[in-house]
Amino acid sequence: MAVDRALWWSVWWPWAVVWMVTALAILVALGVLFFAWRARHRFGPTREVPGLTLYLNAKNVMDLYQVGGFGDALVKEVTDRVGVTKDGKIALPGLPDLSAGVSSGREVVKTYLERYEPITVVGVLIDALEAAGSLVHVDLAEQTVVRNSALDRVAHKEEVVRLRKLKSYVSVRGEFQLEEDGGEAAVFTSAVGSDGMRVRVECQPDDLDPSVGDGPFDAICLGRVQAWRPATRELVVRPIAMFQ
Repeated sequence: MAVDRALWWSVWWPWAVVWMVTALAILVALGVLFFAWRARHRFGPTREVPGLTLYLNAKNVMDLYQVGGFGDALVKEVTDRVGVTKDGKIALPGLPDLSAGVSSGREVVKTYLERYEPITVVGVLIDALEAAGSLVHVDLAEQTVVRNSALDRVAHKEEVVRLRKLKSYVSVRGEFQLEEDGGEAAVFTSAVGSDGMRVRVECQPDDLDPSVGDGPFDAICLGRVQAWRPATRELVVRPIAMFQ
């Protein structure tokens, strides 16, 4: 019997080693995936889920596609939502039958804007900017900025981030109030701390939801930092959308 065991072990020990190494490698891989998932969900920005669209500027959306460098990301997000037909075409009602290329991509985004509710379009914009690593998340009430790849590119891993230097697309959460209305723009502002600094958002009245009142309200502005006005201590954000 001892001879049989020795013979069996002499034949199968290399395979036993292979199985043990394979099992160990699988455990290590699962551990790496778990810690990566945990780090992503712990330190990554909270996914903004818009519930009510207060403002959506279709022109700025198309500008984002045409000159913002996010054309492919926008088209991908639209395609992921509407799907494709059996012959490989984007399943978007009303989409012209164009050959593949830049022009067809533009028509995809344009048609989606026309066909779908504003709240759905806002979700596409957020996902496209997130996928491109180009959206910085700012909380004005807490005076915090989420550390992500988009922030690292524009702030160079500085410990103190100055909002006026964020020449990027931003998701700004704060308590906004309508300051000016009836002219060429509806102006909203939100305080940053207690030192008099404010974020200023100028919206086109025609694209603004008429239900927006005069009092303060919590909202998120999706846009791009445009300018810093030292005289009034205002950071001007060019809005693409505002939502709650």
